[in-house]
Amino acid sequence: MKKLLKISVAFILAVLMLVYASGCVNKPDNVVDPTNPPEVATDAPATPTEDPDPDIKRAEPLDLPYAEEFTVSRVFSNNMVIQRNERFRVWGWAAESENGKKISGEFMDLYAEAVVENGEWVMTFGAKLDACADMGNSMRIYTDKTEVVFKDVLVGDVYMVIGQSNCAYGMQTHWDYLTKSEEDQLKCTKDDVDPDMPIRVCYNTQNITNGIKRGTEEVAKEVKGKNVWKIAKRSVVSSFSAIGYLFAWNYAKLTENKVPIGMIEIDGNGQPLGAFVPNAIAEKYHTDAFNTAKGYYVTTGVNANWGRFLYNEYMFAFEKMAMAGILWYQGESDLSDREANRYAQVYVDYMEYMRGTHNLTNRDFAVYFIEFPTQYTRPAGFSGTWAFMDVGKIRGIMGGMVTMADKFYQVQSSDAWADREFWNTLHPNCKFEQALRAAKIACAVNGEGGITMDNASGPIIESATYSKDGKTVTLKYKNVGDGLKTIDGSKTVKGFTGLTAENTLGADLTGTIKGKDTVEVTSKTKLAGIAYNVKTTYFFGEEINLCNSAGIPAGAFLLNNPAN
Repeated sequence: MKKLLKISVAFILAVLMLVYASGCVNKPDNVVDPTNPPEVATDAPATPTEDPDPDIKRAEPLDLPYAEEFTVSRVFSNNMVIQRNERFRVWGWAAESENGKKISGEFMDLYAEAVVENGEWVMTFGAKLDACADMGNSMRIYTDKTEVVFKDVLVGDVYMVIGQSNCAYGMQTHWDYLTKSEEDQLKCTKDDVDPDMPIRVCYNTQNITNGIKRGTEEVAKEVKGKNVWKIAKRSVVSSFSAIGYLFAWNYAKLTENKVPIGMIEIDGNGQPLGAFVPNAIAEKYHTDAFNTAKGYYVTTGVNANWGRFLYNEYMFAFEKMAMAGILWYQGESDLSDREANRYAQVYVDYMEYMRGTHNLTNRDFAVYFIEFPTQYTRPAGFSGTWAFMDVGKIRGIMGGMVTMADKFYQVQSSDAWADREFWNTLHPNCKFEQALRAAKIACAVNGEGGITMDNASGPIIESATYSKDGKTVTLKYKNVGDGLKTIDGSKTVKGFTGLTAENTLGADLTGTIKGKDTVEVTSKTKLAGIAYNVKTTYFFGEEINLCNSAGIPAGAFLLNNPAN
C-alpha cells in the first residue's frame, strides 16, 4: 500500500483520464470538420537512403571575418552524446549585424566552420566518428572574441524516447513496485544505477513552458527548459522515463559500456498521435482541425485537445540533431476505429518526415515501437480504480507497420505481463522486460553484443498470400531462428482473427505451421484480411502460442487482403 501511495498525483490523474476516454578512432490552413474527415493520403515520402558524400575531417577555413558574439542552441551542453558514424551539425544564433561573418568549431580532430545568415548559423562536421566513451573530450565553438566549450562530450548513439503515460512512467515508479524477489533484483534496482556507465539523459517535454501558443503552427526553435544533458545518476534518472533509461542501461550492459547512449525524453500523458506530429503531417492527414473559439488546432482521440504541440514545442528544436533512432511507446489514446484505422499510415509518414530532417548520412534511422502488453479486465469482487483500455486492435494495426517501411522494429510484449490482480493494468510494471527486448533488438540491428535478430526478436510478419477463393492465407515470417513452433508444443497455432471487412474483426481462427517460416490459416468464409493477437487480454502461452526456436513470441499484426 505504501508503494502505491508513492505514485505521483499527476500520474494517477493521467490514468483516470485515460480510463475515461581511450583511443577513439575516426572513420575515413485548412479548417476541417473532425466529424467528416477527408480521405487519407497514401503518398508517403520515399525511404531515405545513405548519403554518399565522402568524409571531410577538416573544412577549409573561410576567408571571412569572425562574428563577435553568438549563442549555441541549448540542445547542446556538457555531458552530451554526439551520434557516431554520422556527419553531425551544431547550430545557434547571432545578431543580424553578424550576417556574413563566420564561426569555427573543433571536436576531437574534426574542424568545421559556419556563416551567419539571417541571424542563424549551422555548422556541419563533415566526418564520422567511432563510439567513444572516454571522458575529457571537449567541443569548442568559437570566434576570435567569443568561445563556448562543452566538456565531457561522448560519441555513441542518440535516441528519442517518445510516447504517452507509459513513456512518462518513471524509474521511481519502477523501483516502487520491485520486490525483494531474486528475479526482481535483476531488473535494475536503485543500487544498479551507476553514474560511471556511459549513459546521458535529456528531458524536454510538456511541463516545461517555452513561450509559444500551444496547438498552433508556431514552433520553438530553442530549448527553453534548464534540463540539458545530464549524467545518469540516481537522482536524475528517478524521474526519467523508465522505458528510456532501462533501454539505455541494458544496451550499455550488452555492449560492455563501449557504446555511450544518449536518451532524449519527449512524452505527453494521455496524448493521441495528433499531438505528436509536425505541421506538415498534421495538415496532410488532417489529424486536427482549427477551432476558432479556442484559437488553436484541436486533435482527436482520447484526451484530445491541442494538436501538434508536442512536436512544435519540444521536438522541433532537435530537428537537426543526428541520432540512432526512435523508441516509441504510444497509441493507447488512438484505440477508436477512427484513429486506429489511419494510425499506421500517419505514423509511418511521420517517421519518414523525421528521417528527412535529423541525419545527413544514415537517413533511415531505426524505429523501435513497443507492442502493447496484455491488459486484464476487472476481476470479480474488485472494488476501486481499475485502469483498462481495449487496445487490441490498435496493437495489431501498429504491428502491421513493419510491412510498410524499412527498419521498423516491433518490440513484442505479449509475454511481459501476467498479473490479473494489478489495478493499473494499463500501466504495468514490465518496463524492464520491454526495454531489455528493445535493447537486444537494437544490438542485433547494429551488429553488437553477439546478438542476432533470431535471439532478440520473435517472429515478425513478412507477407500474407491468399488462395483464389480467399478462404486460406499463408503467412510468411522472419526472425524464426531454426523454425517456427508453438510454445506449448501444440500443432495448432492459436490467436488468429479473420477480418470481415477493412480493419473489421471477425471470427477467431487457428493456424497450422506448414514450414520453417510459414503458417497457414483457413476460414469457412472469404477473408478480408487476417490479424494476430488483437484481443487485449491475450497472453503468450495461453490464448496465443506462436514463437520462434528461441521461444520469443510472434508479434501482433493486422493486415487487410489487398484483393478486396
